[in-house]
Amino acid sequence: MSNEGFVEYTPEGKPPRTWDFFLTIFLLLLLLILTGVFVILGFGLSVATLGCADSGACNYLVISIGTLIVMIGTPVVALAGIVVSVVWIARRKRSWLIALIACVLSVGVFALGTTLVNLAVPA
Repeated sequence: MSNEGFVEYTPEGKPPRTWDFFLTIFLLLLLLILTGVFVILGFGLSVATLGCADSGACNYLVISIGTLIVMIGTPVVALAGIVVSVVWIARRKRSWLIALIACVLSVGVFALGTTLVNLAVPA
């Protein structure tokens, strides 16, 4: 019984692509910075409830869900992007695409959460 079908071999003569490695590291650092900024801004989303003090027209459940999406969703996207990028670096695939997609998804999750909070507070 052999394990040849289950083991993925990397070619010995194939040198690592340094531009791919450095671009991936740069994008992952950008992703970590974005995640930190978005989590800090997520704490500030609770300030949106100050406009609800005079009227009862605010939807507090939607505000809570939007805030949680920002504060939990962006770190989850960042963690998944980092793990998949490191695996792709080890397998010598183009890993910078994964880091770029994770950055775009992080911005999208932040936009979704802030849109929910803004919709829950009447103008």
